[in-house]
Amino acid sequence: MTELPLRPSRRQFIASVGAISTLGIAGCSGANSDAESTPTTTPTNTATQTTTETPSERSVETLVSIPGDLVPENMAYGPNDALYFGITAGELRRVSRDQLRSTDLSLSDTEQVATLPGAIGVETAPSGAAYVAVASQDENAGVWSVATDGTTEQLVSISGFPNDILFDTDRDRMLVTESQGGVVYSVTTDGTRSTWLDDDRLSTESFGANGLTRTEDGTVYVAVTQAAGDVGRLLEVPVTSSGAAGEPSVFYEGAALLGADGITARDSDIYVAANSQNRVVRVSPDGGTTTIADGENGLVFPSDVTFGTGQQSETLFICNFANQSPEDGAILRTEL
Repeated sequence: MTELPLRPSRRQFIASVGAISTLGIAGCSGANSDAESTPTTTPTNTATQTTTETPSERSVETLVSIPGDLVPENMAYGPNDALYFGITAGELRRVSRDQLRSTDLSLSDTEQVATLPGAIGVETAPSGAAYVAVASQDENAGVWSVATDGTTEQLVSISGFPNDILFDTDRDRMLVTESQGGVVYSVTTDGTRSTWLDDDRLSTESFGANGLTRTEDGTVYVAVTQAAGDVGRLLEVPVTSSGAAGEPSVFYEGAALLGADGITARDSDIYVAANSQNRVVRVSPDGGTTTIADGENGLVFPSDVTFGTGQQSETLFICNFANQSPEDGAILRTEL
């Protein structure tokens, strides 16, 4: 087991990654959370009329309440049908399959899997191992591996702000975003790092490349949190037979995705946690956007979304990062 330094408090963590907190303030003061937007950049298909749901009528329940300094940021559904989530102060925790229909669990009801220098992006592998992005702004920054027995080690160093992780089962590697530089790395499970995608549209003056997801055909999508003009962006990246990044294109860009953070795919739709707007948005291939849930449903700076599998395949889990009101930190659940 790697010996770790004392964990930072929530305030120390936020101070070290001020881009998130600044975006939350800017987004809340300037974004219209009720408006659905037409993309400002033509997506893969021509945009059609935007559809609208009534989020306030949707049932959103609290799976785990996590108030205080132990702020949750990212989630992953594991091969054992458990839900893993990362605590920024440095914990990887797990909600068991039998607990996933519960409500109002406390943090102590969940299992602590490992302790790390920090935890942002979380991903699991078919082997049961987990991988965590640590954005500690020091020598510990990078991707850490968590073995099934809870043993941790730094797999690879990544400076800046290593953020989200997407496991590529076919190639025994991960794709990892770095948000300050706006780049996506490929990291193999033996610790080899290379640049997978370096595109100007991933780098912004604010917070760039963030969430990652993949559709069933293997296409990768990368969220950009805040681009020029106070818009969020989704970049669509085909993957070649060798695993390299193909030619990227803009799938969606607009004010509806300002604050784009964690993302997940279902069928051909992309679900986006728009953190500074306190909402989750579904983006269809034709460019239409639909607000799935928002602040009226209890969303507070949502930082990640993920679907379950099996009996939980209709369940969308939402992570409340709640950077301005830590008492609202939680893992939420809604049925689609």
